[in-house]
Amino acid sequence: MPDHLDSESKLWTDDLQVCAQTGAGFATNQQYREDGARNNEASFKFRDRSFHIKVDENTSLYAICSGHNGSKVAHLAIQRIAAEIAFGGISGKSNEEEVKEVLRQTFITVEKTYLETIDSLLAKKAFRQYEIPEGISQYEISQKYKNILDELKQINEELSVGTSVVIALICHKKLYIANIGNCRALLCKNDANNVLRVVQLSVDHNLYNEDEILRLCQLGLDTQALRQAPLSCTRCIGSYMNKSGYRDCDFLSGASAEPVISQPEIVGAIPVDDTCSFLILMSGGLCKTLQEIFSTEVSQVNKEMIQMAVEQFRTQSTMAGVAQSVVHKIVQFHHDLYMEHVQERGSGETPLPFTRRDDITILIRNFNFVMPKFNKRGAVRLNFESAVFEISPFGYSRPSSINIVLSGNP
Repeated sequence: MPDHLDSESKLWTDDLQVCAQTGAGFATNQQYREDGARNNEASFKFRDRSFHIKVDENTSLYAICSGHNGSKVAHLAIQRIAAEIAFGGISGKSNEEEVKEVLRQTFITVEKTYLETIDSLLAKKAFRQYEIPEGISQYEISQKYKNILDELKQINEELSVGTSVVIALICHKKLYIANIGNCRALLCKNDANNVLRVVQLSVDHNLYNEDEILRLCQLGLDTQALRQAPLSCTRCIGSYMNKSGYRDCDFLSGASAEPVISQPEIVGAIPVDDTCSFLILMSGGLCKTLQEIFSTEVSQVNKEMIQMAVEQFRTQSTMAGVAQSVVHKIVQFHHDLYMEHVQERGSGETPLPFTRRDDITILIRNFNFVMPKFNKRGAVRLNFESAVFEISPFGYSRPSSINIVLSGNP
């Protein structure tokens, strides 16, 4: 479907001062070919948007917007987030509750701005629906009003565009995380024994989240049937068709209220001190790609992600190199796994578990992990067998901590 917003134009956020301690990595979605050749044509335009900016000496802001069904809402949201927080919203705020309220109001403002942008589209939809007479059969409608039906289908596709969001805000040496949808945030800290301890600070809003399943069940929806539906996340910005327009959506029409909501999860404040090693923000496409590679529970997927990051920290001399090298490794793993499935299937008709890879964006903010230019000796040993697991108080999708044992001085 077309993106009517000029999503390929340069974002004004690109001109803001970047955080020099952060690396960004990207990979555009790809459709695979069974002959192993690279398909240089992307399935669709890159849908992720992100920034990592230094607001002032006391404040840094990071965000990933991971678009679904198009990039329009991600493009809109990333700019509004920067405007709301970096320019005025966070100024003079040091109280933890005040900072969290700024984040909460940012999501409300972004959703409100989105709704304002679709007013004309909703009016057009209502007008075209009015042109179809009442009391005639669906067959007659399909024969006589095909052009109108085609136009309504395109409108509904545009109204289905949305985005997941994860925001990290460092304000006066305290870290805050806000997320909605399928993007993810992982924080790695060193404990007293020089062991990296990793915790997921975000919540995955999808049909693997028991709290979200319960919420949808209470609205009268069959969650087993929903697993077969194209519902990528249960909370997001945008996606009008799954919110106010849900009665026109076959798999959501039975709900007693709006099934998809725009209420974020907000965590903080977490002190940013000498124990903090690094922070990772991951797009929804990256989380999905890792899940397809490792086919295991979220906590194990997070372990694999951290292992790859630590390996690159020990071999790369820049944060940009760390982030992009992690992405390259994941992209190669995913394609190699696809080719293994093709070879194992042979000439059979068994469906492949996946045939494409989604867009990937990663932001890695280094706090205190010493990189090779400062320490060229030593090696990293990742000891998952001796990992200590702790139940996090945050509930579902707050995976328990893991240990990464380092040999040598990190």
